[in-house]
Amino acid sequence: MNRAVRLERWAAPFLIALTSAIYVGSAGIPALLDDADSLFAEIGREMNARHDWITPYTNSIRFLEKPPMFYWLTSISYAVSGSATAFTARLPTALVVVALVVVTYQIGKLVFGWQAGFFGGLALATSAGTFLFTRIVLPEPILTLWLALFFYAFLRWERAEGRTRPLMWMYVFAGLAVLTKGLIGVVFPAAILFFTLLATGTLKDARQLFSLKGLLLFFAITIPWHVWAGLRNPGFFWFYFVNEHVLRFIGGRYPMNYATVPLVPFWLLHLVWLFPWSVYLLAWCRPHQVRRAFAERGRGFVVLAAWALTILVFFSFATSRLEYYTVLLFPPLAILAGAQCADCWERGLKWPGVALASSGALLGVTMIVLALTATPSAAESFLKLKDNPRLYVFYLGHLFDLTPGSLLALRTPLLLAGVSLAVAFPLHQWLKRIEMKGVVVALGMAFFFAAADIAFLIFAPRMTSQVLAEEINRRNRDSPTIVIDGEFEEGSSLTFYTHQTVLIHNGRSSDLEYGSYYPDAPHLFIDGAGLKRLWGEPGRVFLLTFVAKQARLRAIIPQARYVLATYGDKLLISNHPD
Repeated sequence: MNRAVRLERWAAPFLIALTSAIYVGSAGIPALLDDADSLFAEIGREMNARHDWITPYTNSIRFLEKPPMFYWLTSISYAVSGSATAFTARLPTALVVVALVVVTYQIGKLVFGWQAGFFGGLALATSAGTFLFTRIVLPEPILTLWLALFFYAFLRWERAEGRTRPLMWMYVFAGLAVLTKGLIGVVFPAAILFFTLLATGTLKDARQLFSLKGLLLFFAITIPWHVWAGLRNPGFFWFYFVNEHVLRFIGGRYPMNYATVPLVPFWLLHLVWLFPWSVYLLAWCRPHQVRRAFAERGRGFVVLAAWALTILVFFSFATSRLEYYTVLLFPPLAILAGAQCADCWERGLKWPGVALASSGALLGVTMIVLALTATPSAAESFLKLKDNPRLYVFYLGHLFDLTPGSLLALRTPLLLAGVSLAVAFPLHQWLKRIEMKGVVVALGMAFFFAAADIAFLIFAPRMTSQVLAEEINRRNRDSPTIVIDGEFEEGSSLTFYTHQTVLIHNGRSSDLEYGSYYPDAPHLFIDGAGLKRLWGEPGRVFLLTFVAKQARLRAIIPQARYVLATYGDKLLISNHPD
């Protein structure tokens, strides 16, 4: 057995081991965050508690924005493990990433060969965006897996003599995509296939892709839940199809509780999300490379290009434009970057490697210097942070909250991240074996991600209310009332960790608003007068509030307020002492 065959045999097992170590190994870090992370995780928990797998609920209120596949997987994870924890909530996403990396490898192998597929798998597993956008419980990674499997089946169909089986799988994966994220689950595959066939002058093949049996499979997967949910929930069809699909896209969605990333940063930030492999992705800027790939790789190359561009252009026109939406195009970009890795390293093209080595050394040394020179400042706020709410539309907007003093708390992860980049990226440039070049870059990023996990733990007080939930559980006597001072998303992890429905003070907006108007919805939203009345009653009340809201809160409840615990900028107060 020659060396190339041996290496190819180990490619998939290595990708599985590395991706599992990064994503499954750290799925429980940190505790579930307030906002989407715990909000979605709670839906799976309430599905099991209610034994209702048709209508999603969170905090005892209908949540009809998305179809249930994502929630089903989470609830199955809880049921199999026997507990609802941060780890079991994120485990389905972590396993999906492992599967997605393997499918990406297989697609790259079909189009460009096993080395390009291997480097593409490494690129997807160790890109900054993949790591960041799978740290919270969101449906996008699962939708990305169905899309990747759809196009893998298409490429198999294109090469197969008996085409029925891969064609049927295409319809199945499109149906699962619809059941995960709605109509874009079928719009994206259909549009990408159309542009692929158009660009290759093979639109006539569209007739071969049409199958009545496949349509029946697709409808058998997608129709039952939608019909059942519509029968159970009056107004569902308008809210789900019109409000969540059409009005969200054009900017008329109710409630309007999301921001839009400006277009130019939206495009350019993909260099960050695909870092460090985006350096090699830029090698496609050479026109002759594109022409050669188009001539040699045919529809396989065009599928990847159409996959990435269709999704990027679609969200460019959407008013609901958030960075993590484009996780869907990470696999084709990773494969294209992997193909350039294989090509550049085989031909000895040096500039991408020099660029990567230089950027790694610069970033790494900068992090090390920041860690060693950080000094505390008593004048700065909690964890030495400042607030920049105008920048929070960006996924990494909170990085601008960091101050020189706050870096002191991050000294250990900064040192680890800095050393990882400063060593791995320059080292890859000097290695002779091209497989080892990719492995060294990937391992450098794996250690970088380990540093990020440490940073998540350090800054958990800014992101989760788990510790305050544990304080409530420790004092949980006589069915106390729990209140969040503000929108539910500001303290949604309380519901997950206490397993109790919470009241919302002055926060009837955002994700829970529509479901709260159903006649059978519990009355969870209270104003200042309601909080004051509740505070004066004999029963115990726990209130999650924030340091910045103290002055306003004193005017609402002048009665005794006992501070039971503080966590970051959050306070847990009660109308009764400990």
